[in-house]
Amino acid sequence: MTATPDPVLTLAPDSSSAASARKLATPAQWPDLHAKPTHLWGHCQGSGRQPYLTGVDLSGPDAPAFKCSCPSRKFPCKHALALLLLHEAHPQQFGSDPAPDAIRKWLDGRAAKHAPSDSSPADADPAGETCSGPDPAAQAKRRAAREKKVSLGLDALQTFLKDLVRDGLAQAAARPYSDWDTQAARLVDAQAPGAARLVRMIPEVLPHPGRLLAHLARLYLLTKAWPGRDTLSAPQQADLRAALGFPLDKAATIAAGGTDTHWLVLGHTISDEEHVRTRRSWLHESGTTALLLDFAAPGWPLPPALPAGKSVRARLSPAPGTVPQRHVLDGEATRSAPTPLPAPVTLDGLLDAHGAALALNPWLDRTAHHLGPVTVHPPTRDGDPWRAGDARGSLPLGGSDTARLTLLALGGGHPQTFTAEWDGQSLTPLCAGQDGTLHPLDEPENDYGS
Repeated sequence: MTATPDPVLTLAPDSSSAASARKLATPAQWPDLHAKPTHLWGHCQGSGRQPYLTGVDLSGPDAPAFKCSCPSRKFPCKHALALLLLHEAHPQQFGSDPAPDAIRKWLDGRAAKHAPSDSSPADADPAGETCSGPDPAAQAKRRAAREKKVSLGLDALQTFLKDLVRDGLAQAAARPYSDWDTQAARLVDAQAPGAARLVRMIPEVLPHPGRLLAHLARLYLLTKAWPGRDTLSAPQQADLRAALGFPLDKAATIAAGGTDTHWLVLGHTISDEEHVRTRRSWLHESGTTALLLDFAAPGWPLPPALPAGKSVRARLSPAPGTVPQRHVLDGEATRSAPTPLPAPVTLDGLLDAHGAALALNPWLDRTAHHLGPVTVHPPTRDGDPWRAGDARGSLPLGGSDTARLTLLALGGGHPQTFTAEWDGQSLTPLCAGQDGTLHPLDEPENDYGS
């Protein structure tokens, strides 16, 4: 499952607004913060005597909508973006006071605007009252507008990729970074942040012709799949939309049902990308490996992590897709009695499982596995990678020095088992397996606690 940037940041009109919003996304700047199911509001202390009054409407077909008393001509302004970031990272800091008159009138006006203007008998319930709710026509119009933007953005991307190949991939490394940055910015404007993220990754793979070709192929496949999306199955369409950066409807995912059972936490990885910190938590239960994603703005802590190597009782709902990998946590997880480790797989088994997943979803980034028995080998000369090998071969071993050295010490040159994330290029070790239990290889950033 592709981990796309925080959707809040994709709403920024430019990079400077996003950067300013991140700086303002601290509770110390906000004397008041309040949240209701349909809206947020708060006061942000600026340079003047009077704090700015900011509101975000989370309801309606064009949500989120923004209002702020600041003089900025940018929309949404940095205060509105910061209010959304704060609510995403620190919902516990929000009270529940009713909105001031200025925000209340604005919300009422928006509600009236979105209310059906011409009620028919079919819209009325037996008591004669008009049914309220989202306007399907407005929703369809908004959806069509976004899809048109995405289509235009992907058309331009396809032209860009064809020019790139026509010039020869050997010439790609000579292009200035602004080429990739400009193309990515256009895709953000086209509301396809997932494709923008893949374009920004191109400079990383320029020194590796094979990886460059595979990466460009994934991008080109996006441009070819989107025009024919109506011919795809519902899970395939979900994969495509996730790869393009369409946000996951968590409420609908939870409403579709989940599994309330005991899960073994295989471990976590954390990455910083495009000004967003992302934590991937891998869990396993009866042959199902689930991925939970958490996001935080730079400088802000991630939500408490599930205990790596331990078992938890949790209800997880799978997101739509051909590979049921990403899940959504419904409620809170609690510690539970230990559960058995999954059977370890060989390196060949890992590659087969990863390949089978890619055959279903070609934009899948990573998979997680319990490996073994494999032996950890440190580099034999400068520049060589660490490797994890068995009788059939070996794979590069990434991750932190602490994790690799700990595995080396635990194994002592003998075969062992451990859990790891595989991204197609290297293994990132998560937990070491010993005596039927898992032990984290890196210190957790924060934890649910015992």
